[in-house]
Amino acid sequence: MAEEIESERVGPQRATEVAAWHLLGAASREKADAFLEEQIGVSRLEKEKLAKEHVVLDAEIAFNLSHLRLRRISDYARVSLEVAGFLVVLLVISGLGTMVWLATQDRDLVVDAFAVPPDMAQTGMTGAALANRVLDRFGYMDRHVVSFTEDFSSYYGSAKEDVRVEIPQTGVSLGDIDRYLRAWLGHETHVTGELVRTKAGLSLTVRYGDNPGLTADGPADDLDKLIQKGAENIFRAAQPLRFADYLSWHGRLAEAEGIATAEAQKGDGVYRSRAFMSLGYVDVMRGDNRKLGVDGAQAIALDPNSPLAWFMAEASANNLSHDEQDLAAAKGFLSVAKGAANEGGKFASSLPAELQAGALEDQGDLLGAVQACERLPSSKRIGACNTANLIFQYATLHDFRRGREIMRVAPSALVSGRINIDFMVGQAQFELLAGDWNRSLVQAKKAEAAIGSDAYSKSDVETFLKPYEAEALARAGDIKTAHAMSAKSPLDCDVCLRERGRIAAIAHDWTGAAHWFAIVSARSPHIPFADTEWGGMLMREGKYDAAIAKFKLANQKGPHFADPLEMWGEALMQKNRSDLALAKFKEAAKYAPSWGRLHLEWGNALFYAGRSDEAKKQIAMAAGLDLSPDDRALLAKWMKAHG
Repeated sequence: MAEEIESERVGPQRATEVAAWHLLGAASREKADAFLEEQIGVSRLEKEKLAKEHVVLDAEIAFNLSHLRLRRISDYARVSLEVAGFLVVLLVISGLGTMVWLATQDRDLVVDAFAVPPDMAQTGMTGAALANRVLDRFGYMDRHVVSFTEDFSSYYGSAKEDVRVEIPQTGVSLGDIDRYLRAWLGHETHVTGELVRTKAGLSLTVRYGDNPGLTADGPADDLDKLIQKGAENIFRAAQPLRFADYLSWHGRLAEAEGIATAEAQKGDGVYRSRAFMSLGYVDVMRGDNRKLGVDGAQAIALDPNSPLAWFMAEASANNLSHDEQDLAAAKGFLSVAKGAANEGGKFASSLPAELQAGALEDQGDLLGAVQACERLPSSKRIGACNTANLIFQYATLHDFRRGREIMRVAPSALVSGRINIDFMVGQAQFELLAGDWNRSLVQAKKAEAAIGSDAYSKSDVETFLKPYEAEALARAGDIKTAHAMSAKSPLDCDVCLRERGRIAAIAHDWTGAAHWFAIVSARSPHIPFADTEWGGMLMREGKYDAAIAKFKLANQKGPHFADPLEMWGEALMQKNRSDLALAKFKEAAKYAPSWGRLHLEWGNALFYAGRSDEAKKQIAMAAGLDLSPDDRALLAKWMKAHG
């Protein structure tokens, strides 16, 4: 009993062993061995069975894991396909949506195949060929016009072959769908036409949209002339203001004026404003800057947010030397300048920098003006930054070395092949400011001869050439001729009256000089030039306190203008206040760092202030810069006395 309890306590395996030993103890040796062998065999079979079951189980587990992996991959693939399908559908929908939106924005011009006589079609001049010929001529004209009033979105011939992308199993191309959507939702304008034989030769009629046909007749052997006329008729119907600009560009001013005048009575304020811009184009080509100002003012009144309307007003004021109005128009342009490139395209892309430079120049900030211009590529300098103006700016800045560098590489002819009149005028101005009166007169005569009767350039003579030529004559000693020449200049021209004042000062007519300077100073409250020149005249007269008062006023109008500061310093030196003059010279040098006379006078002031080492440095700087003949003589005198 105790053994049974013990066997239960030790567990089933131990109980089996105990029972086996009991049996062995009761059996014979042979039977015991046989029993053991049998038990060993059973154990082996059990182990083999368990091993096989384990292999099967491992295989089943491996299979299940593999199946699960495949299912996961399958799930990933299915999701990927679904996402890809969704993206394809989204792409198709987006593409169709884009096509629909573009179709609604379509303003294209479509030239359909023309009708032609059968015998001409047999020779190759089919309706499609004729339409393409007209379209080619139309495109040529559109590319060869400078205009900022209107622009074409696109134009094409309906017979043009598209690159076809077939939609599977439909036979319908994307090009077909696009054309259908544009025709349905867009605003395409179709041009049709026919060529017929007449007793006199040929007659070509073109129709722009629903407008009545326009017919051109000509001899049978001059089809090219009819094609040109047909293209012009399409151009005029499609974009009348751009066509007017084309006519102006090609010298057909009366036709251009008639079209623009008629269009100025149509449409909203923005469109009418552009019509006045087109009239302004006519004014420019005629050299009528006063009419340009009138048309520019009308354009601004109709659309004050138009940068190009302000540009017209600025161009007129600049060409007439209405300096205060020029500055106001430049600021008006800059206040709305963000829309310039959108309104005027490539032509207007440089205008913000140009007008910024012009505004700075008007206020005497010559260094700021040339820096603004130099940031523009040379190919885009068309107004205040063109070659002639840039040369003049450097001369006014007293940087004659840089001015001569530009003159050496400046083109003598324009892209159109015409003589670069502006450059010739700029050379005459430059030599005057550099102190070479005789060379200035030679250049002026060359410019006058080159201009001749060219109306486009006549304004250059009145405003930018004659006043400087008159001063050059006066400085060369011919006061009488100078007076006679300047007396012909208009009284509303600021530079002209300032030149009258300078000529009077050269003749020591202080009262006359003050009269002309006073007029310009009063009507240009933000322009420092007249007050600066008035102060210079008073200093020559020996009235240093009065001169300083004018220099102070000029400095208030143009704080970055170096000239009144430098002459203020000279006036202080005449009053034996070299100590005060030093601050004026130092400030002036910030705005005209390459001015030789400035460094020469600065060196003088330093010497008289007892700072001889610093004085020699300034004198050395002056010696390394361009100096006028008079200043070169002063330098030589100084070196002889103090060198």
